[in-house]
Amino acid sequence: MSHGYATYGDDPEFTQEYEVPDVADPTRRDLDELFAAVDGLREADDRLGQDVADLTERLESGSAQGQQDRLDQLGRQLERLQQQVRVLERAVRVSDGVPQVNLDDVGTETRALAAEAARWDDLHKELVTKEQRARYAEEIAHLDAVRAALSRCDADLREVIGVLAATDRSSRARGDAESSLRALTTRRRTLLDEEIPAATSAADQARLALREADAVEARVVPQLERAERAWHDLQVRLRTRITDALGSNALLPTWFGHALGVAPPSGTSGDAWIRTAASVLAYRVTFGVTDQALPLGPPAGEGADTTERRWTWRARLESELDDLAL
Repeated sequence: MSHGYATYGDDPEFTQEYEVPDVADPTRRDLDELFAAVDGLREADDRLGQDVADLTERLESGSAQGQQDRLDQLGRQLERLQQQVRVLERAVRVSDGVPQVNLDDVGTETRALAAEAARWDDLHKELVTKEQRARYAEEIAHLDAVRAALSRCDADLREVIGVLAATDRSSRARGDAESSLRALTTRRRTLLDEEIPAATSAADQARLALREADAVEARVVPQLERAERAWHDLQVRLRTRITDALGSNALLPTWFGHALGVAPPSGTSGDAWIRTAASVLAYRVTFGVTDQALPLGPPAGEGADTTERRWTWRARLESELDDLAL
């Protein structure tokens, strides 16, 4: 409408200079798409949740095994969808510039705890095992056994000599006694010259080894106890660090999301999840892993001794992560 004077809308130069673009800002468009994807996943999550609830009700009313299998499958699908929702929400928060928490930055005191806890394996290797102690005890008992054998041999010899003294040379009993005398004499000589000296030496070495083992145990056990306390305190600290990060608005590291998702699963598996998460972080702190993509860092290189603690611990953690089935 014209009122007799030029308006901004009537000014072609103004219109050209301040024309509103038809295409929205790319960043805003990306955010809108992410929010739409989140909304879509939430709707799918709600539908799956309703399906699970319906099947649960039917199962409680006496449904067949097939419905239980279907319920388990829907439960797994629901869990995966929830994880996808959290991943998309993370992407939205990244786009919005939400800060990311550095779980690896635990401070010197926590790193000292990790170093103390890491001594447990090497300390434990210094201890004599129960099996080795049992072998030492067998060596000591063997000496008693051969000495007892010598005593029986001497008793048998006395009995044979008595038979020889009481029988005629032509009697059959005397002939048997003479044969026994030769065998017992040989046996006694073997015991005195070979078996008892060898058993005595082995028993002496076993007693010495047990005394040394007792001395090592007296020295090492208190250190093992300190290492165990350090491991317990380390786990408590790291679990608290992770749960605090989950409860904050900060983003979790990329490596954490790759290994464990962005939040614990629902139900009883949540306990296993937080234990594994704390152990993964303990592994990173202990061995100085800083890789932001690989939760456990690069795998063992060619020629590495895979029996070393680092790699055996890594294998256990990989198995635990697989069991979480995230």
